[in-house]
Amino acid sequence: MGVKYLAVSSGKGGVGKSVVAVNLAVAMARLGERVLLVDADLGLGAAAVLLGVDPPHTIQDLLRGQCGVDEAAFAGPEGLCLLASAADGQTDYWLRTDVLPDTVEALAGFESGFDFVIVDTGAGIPAATVDFVSAAADLILVVTPEPTAIADAYAALKVFLGAAAGLQPRLLVNMADSAAEAAELHRRFAELARRFLGVEIDNLGFIPLDRNVREASKRQVPLVCGVPAPPAAVAITRMASGLVAAGGDGIGSGLFARALAQRQAAWVSST
Repeated sequence: MGVKYLAVSSGKGGVGKSVVAVNLAVAMARLGERVLLVDADLGLGAAAVLLGVDPPHTIQDLLRGQCGVDEAAFAGPEGLCLLASAADGQTDYWLRTDVLPDTVEALAGFESGFDFVIVDTGAGIPAATVDFVSAAADLILVVTPEPTAIADAYAALKVFLGAAAGLQPRLLVNMADSAAEAAELHRRFAELARRFLGVEIDNLGFIPLDRNVREASKRQVPLVCGVPAPPAAVAITRMASGLVAAGGDGIGSGLFARALAQRQAAWVSST
C-alpha cells in the first residue's frame, strides 16, 4: 500500500491551515493510525506551539546534519510523531540547504514506518511550499468564505498544478457559517477549477466557525482532544475518519527525497 501523504496548504495565512493540519494528525492518531506530522512551514513553524510541546531539534537541524532522524522525531499527543520546524524567520533556508544523501535515505526509511504523513506547508506559493505539495501529490486546500482567501487559494492551486500535473486536490472550507455557505463556495470554486485549470477538485466538507478553536490554540491543546468535543472538532474527526476509510495507494519513495528532487530540478531549470 505504501505511505499516504497529505499536504495541507492554503493560498494565504490566517485561514486556520496549521490548526487543521495539527488536529487532523491528532484525530487520525486517535483512530489508531500511525501518523507523522511534518511541519514544513520552514522558518515559521507553528505545529509544536499548537501541540504545546518543545522538541529539542527541528527539521532544519536534521537537514543540516546536526542531528539524526531519531533525535529530530518527537512524540506528540495520542501517539503521533512530529518533525517540527524552527520559527526563526529564516524562510530562505530551503533554497540554500545542501542535504547529505545519507540523511535523505534515513528520512525515507523513517517515513516508511507510518500509515499517514500529514504535511503542514507554508501558506501561499514560496518555493518550499510548492516543493512539498508536489512531493505529497495529495492536497488539502484550506479556504475560508472570504474573497481574498478564495482568490489566493485559486492562484496557489494554479501554481501547484503547474509543478505537479498529477496533483489530487481537495477543498476544505474552514470557518463556515453554515453548510449551505460551504457548499456554495465549493460549487463555485470547483467550477472555476474545472473550466480554467482543467481539474476536478474533491469536496472535503467544511469546518464550522467555532470560538473553541481559538481557545484551544491559546491553551496549546489539540481541539479534537476536548471533552465534550466542540463542533469544529467533530467536523475534523469526521474528515479524518473519511480519509482513513478511503485508503488508497500510497507513494513508495520518501517525502523529503521527492521535495529535494523538485528543488534540484528548479535549480537546474533556472541556470
